[in-house]
Amino acid sequence: MPVGSRRNMNGKQGLDRGHMRGKAAAPGRSRTSSTDRRLPDGWLVLLVFGLVAFGLVMVYSASFPKALQTDEAAPAGDSPRFLRLQTGYALIGLIAMLLVSNVHPETIRRYIPQLLFITLALTAVTLTGFSIARTSHGAARWLGHGSFQVQPSEFAKLALILYIAAKLAEGPLNGANFGRITVRIGLALAILVTLLLLQKDQGMTVLVGLITLVMAYLGHMRGRWLVLSVMIAIGVLALGIQAEPYRMQRITAHFDPLKYRTDRGWHVLVMKTTIARGGLTGLGMGMCPEKLSHLPEAHTDAIFCVVASEFGFIGALTVLMVMGLVISRIVAIAVLSSSNLGYFMAAGVAVMFAIQTLINVGVATHLIPVTGLTLPFVSYGGSSLIASLAAIGVVLSVQRHSSHSTQVQS
Repeated sequence: MPVGSRRNMNGKQGLDRGHMRGKAAAPGRSRTSSTDRRLPDGWLVLLVFGLVAFGLVMVYSASFPKALQTDEAAPAGDSPRFLRLQTGYALIGLIAMLLVSNVHPETIRRYIPQLLFITLALTAVTLTGFSIARTSHGAARWLGHGSFQVQPSEFAKLALILYIAAKLAEGPLNGANFGRITVRIGLALAILVTLLLLQKDQGMTVLVGLITLVMAYLGHMRGRWLVLSVMIAIGVLALGIQAEPYRMQRITAHFDPLKYRTDRGWHVLVMKTTIARGGLTGLGMGMCPEKLSHLPEAHTDAIFCVVASEFGFIGALTVLMVMGLVISRIVAIAVLSSSNLGYFMAAGVAVMFAIQTLINVGVATHLIPVTGLTLPFVSYGGSSLIASLAAIGVVLSVQRHSSHSTQVQS
């Protein structure tokens, strides 16, 4: 994917990205007028649309056994229930993507603190026991009523990424701004991590921690502070594991699932069996037998197993390749952004999708212990899908409002 040369607003040759991070772009400095706003990146939109469409197909395939069961949200026998809900979420997400892509990154920056505060507050409400708070499998992470439920932490994750991007755009993490920027980012991260641990959401905790560390590295944090941050993160993770016995049980089951095959190792063995059954080309659409009863959360966290079972190694690899193309396209938009803010916004979104995909696939393939995270754009989950599409909208905002000399070429 060849790229064009980048020039700043004064017409001078664009600076090296490492030096650009050392100086924040003044608000409005790289602002483009509405008449200069470009069309959205066609390849990125096409790839995302393809993943969302494939996700709808897989949600129906993986969810219809569960939809046939009776629960508090709907009576039994409504096989397309999850497909119908996911289609509605997809439409909402696509509208959000379109709206956000039309907003200038500097305008987004002005509302980031309010967005972060609101999403953190809603995440805290899930722990209050109010009538709108919903609990599932012992975890309090949702707000809503009946079939309509929202997981605020998905939006808090995106808000935190944007907040970190805005702070990193003010200057590098190795100069006079280090203390002020680090304290503010650390405080926001600490609040979200505390809420996530109280929600018993270890997977999201690990995800936001890794995203923050990678973004700090991109912000030129000095090596010794980066190492210290990693050590603190490991300590928090260890405390979180010790606080809940089931987390340590998941780790022991990961290393010896056969020994614990009758209880906590069963999940691991079923996922491995589901993937192995698909072989090279798969059993065919809708033919995965494990989703009928044995595979937990087949339409959400374990949907990659169903993909591998029904479409085989070739189908699973194709999904990962498309996701890789999405991430590479976002990285190209970040590198060619005409402002520090745009660079960190797009880079943060790319890091989020990359790490979340690696964790989801790593769990499915028995590379890391079981934890609950969706596969972006593919798994069932309204909050995850809407937040992911809104994140794409942020990337398109960066791409559409960068100077014309920074276009991403096919």
